[in-house]
Amino acid sequence: MSQPPSAAPPGPGGGDPVAGLLRVVAQARPGADAGLIRRAYEVAARWHQGQLRKSGEPYITHPLAVATIVAEVGADDQTLCAALLHDTLEGTSYTLAALRAEFGAEIAGLVAGAMDADTMTGQETAPAPAGPAGAAVVCGDARILVIKLADRLHNMRTLRHLPAAAQAQKSRQTLEILVPIAGRLHLDAIRSELENLAADTLNRHGPSTATASGRLLAAAAALLPAATRARWYEEWLGELSALPTRRARVSFAAQTLLGIGRLAVTLHRPGRSNQAYRQ
Repeated sequence: MSQPPSAAPPGPGGGDPVAGLLRVVAQARPGADAGLIRRAYEVAARWHQGQLRKSGEPYITHPLAVATIVAEVGADDQTLCAALLHDTLEGTSYTLAALRAEFGAEIAGLVAGAMDADTMTGQETAPAPAGPAGAAVVCGDARILVIKLADRLHNMRTLRHLPAAAQAQKSRQTLEILVPIAGRLHLDAIRSELENLAADTLNRHGPSTATASGRLLAAAAALLPAATRARWYEEWLGELSALPTRRARVSFAAQTLLGIGRLAVTLHRPGRSNQAYRQ
């Protein structure tokens, strides 16, 4: 395992970067273990040192914001620590074994589960995924999903730094998958904000079935197998949103509709759906 930078960067203006989070935690749960939470922040900050977000901000601002959202809904210490550390296994050379040694099996399991849950948010529906995230859903441990909802909420708040097509794609995914999950967990404030942010983004960037091109693509998608319909439609809409003029969008949708017969035949063949999609 490679070693992280020797020290975490200071907060803006040299202040305490974790003070705001700890204030929120103290208001929600006065008995929280501030020392443990601060240690999780410091480890995450060391591993993310030098990394930047699309906005140009230090990457650590993202897990810190995610942990703050999680704190606002009264999450326990283990969930807060996992929120702070949730990107360390994927975005750095920090290992699960090292994480488990430093913070214990419970926090390590939540971080690993949050990483596994990324596969769930890319699916058309929201069944329990395999791995730790799936086990958490089945066993009724919703903390992994709370972390992922907070993760998506902060990403939606800062979505403007992504290309328009990516904004539209993430917004559709948010409405189809994340908003229903937040509703099932009774996280109404998160559900409402996710829904509003996604809807506003799609109003700006995402062609819908109210447009001529959107109606053509919806008609084309209806001919595909149900198991692959949503992902093809999502891909088409992403490409559509990147086109600069209405004429170009309608032309793209019409060409897609003309070629849908051959694609539908290919996808309806047993074992061919995934192969055709990769092409």
